[in-house]
Amino acid sequence: MQQASAGPAGARGGLGLRALVATAVGVVVVQSTMISMLNGAGLGAINYLAAIGLAALLALSYVLSFAELALMLPRAGSVSAYTQVALGPGLAIVAALSGYVAVALLGIPAELILVDALLEQLAPQLSQWVGHPSLLLLALFLLLNLQGIDMFARIQSVLVATMFTGILVIGGLGVASGDTSSIATAQPFEPAAALSLVALAIWGLVGLEFVCPMIGDARAPTRDVPRAMFIGLVLIVIAYGLYCAAGIATLAPDKLVAATPHMDLAIAVFGPAARIGFGVLAILGSATLLNTVLASVSRMIQGMAQSGQLPAFLGRENRHGAPAPALAALALAIGVVRIPLGMDAGSILTLTVAAAGCWLIAYIIAHLDLIVLRYRLPAAPRPFRSPWFPLPQVLGIVGMAYVFANISPTPELAGPIYRNVAIMLGITCAYSLFWTLFVIRRNPFKADPLPTPSAERARS
Repeated sequence: MQQASAGPAGARGGLGLRALVATAVGVVVVQSTMISMLNGAGLGAINYLAAIGLAALLALSYVLSFAELALMLPRAGSVSAYTQVALGPGLAIVAALSGYVAVALLGIPAELILVDALLEQLAPQLSQWVGHPSLLLLALFLLLNLQGIDMFARIQSVLVATMFTGILVIGGLGVASGDTSSIATAQPFEPAAALSLVALAIWGLVGLEFVCPMIGDARAPTRDVPRAMFIGLVLIVIAYGLYCAAGIATLAPDKLVAATPHMDLAIAVFGPAARIGFGVLAILGSATLLNTVLASVSRMIQGMAQSGQLPAFLGRENRHGAPAPALAALALAIGVVRIPLGMDAGSILTLTVAAAGCWLIAYIIAHLDLIVLRYRLPAAPRPFRSPWFPLPQVLGIVGMAYVFANISPTPELAGPIYRNVAIMLGITCAYSLFWTLFVIRRNPFKADPLPTPSAERARS
């Protein structure tokens, strides 16, 4: 049974502000992001730091849109619920499946490859015995999430605090001990170069809206959901800005664009003895990502099922209040994608950047949702209103379209990246048309009416 409204949710909710902030940043304090951010620092130096600032403005635009939408329609389905009311069930299904389920199926396997590669170095016997130890990590967090939201909150807060502390310490000590003059002198500042790196920088600032599917489990959603996203954005910009500055000050550019710059930076700051400790920290980062995605995306799947956008059995809960069928289906799908990839480290960048492309499409749709609902339903209750409307939304759409068009970090990767995006979009569009036309027999582009407060209470 879904907690649909903010009021009842507060009664049941176990997530305070700290856990919601941990959820907001849990997608990006991970190995793949640490690597991609340092890769960007190696490519652009001070231009990349400027790109992080530009990416932060784009991130602020989607935070403003999601904050208003989440409190206007406080449902676990998140972007699918908003889009169904704004643009119809067809695009609602596409936004959620391509922007979140597809992202999980592209990004998580890439992260699991990094876990297996790291464990192969640190514990080769384990890798030989198990084959893919990362699948054990996936199974562990599936079991933990099946225990309900309180278990998620306890684990998430510890994992994210550990990761943030590690990133800040490495960044702070790296800047203090490195050659800070190289931050400004490694490359001249060029606005065009900074713009060309925004696509890479935005990958470190996505996912703040992962608190929105958790709104039914928040203690004080009206106050804490927007606040968690804003705090999370500030923390991420500070942490990764410092981390990238440390990389530029400490490592040569060719080291920063290598396969494991995060390990090289830790060793440069702390010495060779840091290899094992940082390896453990990196695996904890992957665990943070798993915990966040399993909890948030499974609740999004649950909300879609309860809205008739997916098979109904995916909307059920177990006795702990966890969306058990959705969790199991998501974990199984991630495992099915991960296994055939083997240890192909070359696929990591194309998978993660393609995931970012799918995410940008979902953000553009969310901006459109807000614009449509502001004009179509101007009197609807909005506990949070995006300031300066519609400027952040228009700039967000234009900026994200630009980033999507220039998303490949190198020309030779453009083909595989856009091919992955096209495959995911093609599958989700085909499913959306089939489901809306032949299963629920709806016009894919006919928006639902905004539910009344009494209907929302009945849903909860």
